[in-house]
Amino acid sequence: MMAWDVELGKQISMIILVMMMILILINYKKIGKVNLFFFAGYIILSVSDLFFYFYYKLTNLPTEKYYSICLAIVFLIYLIYYYKLLYIPLLKKIQMIFLVLFFVNVFGVSLLERSFFQYLSFNIFYINILLLIFSIILFFYQTFNSDKIFEIKNYLPFWISVGSLILYIGIIPLFFFRIKVANDIFGIIMFLLNILNNGVIVYGLFWNRPAAIKSEGL
Repeated sequence: MMAWDVELGKQISMIILVMMMILILINYKKIGKVNLFFFAGYIILSVSDLFFYFYYKLTNLPTEKYYSICLAIVFLIYLIYYYKLLYIPLLKKIQMIFLVLFFVNVFGVSLLERSFFQYLSFNIFYINILLLIFSIILFFYQTFNSDKIFEIKNYLPFWISVGSLILYIGIIPLFFFRIKVANDIFGIIMFLLNILNNGVIVYGLFWNRPAAIKSEGL
């Protein structure tokens, strides 16, 4: 059995990110205004991944302190995205609490961890992932209790949420046990999670109908 080539996997992932960004730009007119929030975060994260990958290859200098800032910005955008998607008053209020908790998390942990800007804070990362997962759960609750359930195939926010849930639920145990997991195993699982996430988003983009968004008045 051939060993997983971690570097090749990263290179393929970079190519996929470029292809995804091109696909998003081609389809931006039918994506819908509210979904542009998500894709703004997605593109920021993708550009960061590309830049820091090649920056490290050229300079061999650590990039964690910059990447942690980019991640925080992206998670903030994602949480705002779900705030905009939610229209049930109670759920919207809960999402606002999640946004407040996001700021408490980022600024609170950064004060406790003096070296926050020197490396990626996994404490902040894990909490932000949980906040995003809870936001997706709120969105699913709203969606499955609305008429959207009848046109779920054409509802892009649903597929964005499914892809994100697959990615971030998979990331939590993977990163938690990162020290005990071999590099090639870590690499192949991350590769597969990203393939699944991007594949679901592409499926959503293909079947997306702007009318499914407009009917909510978003």
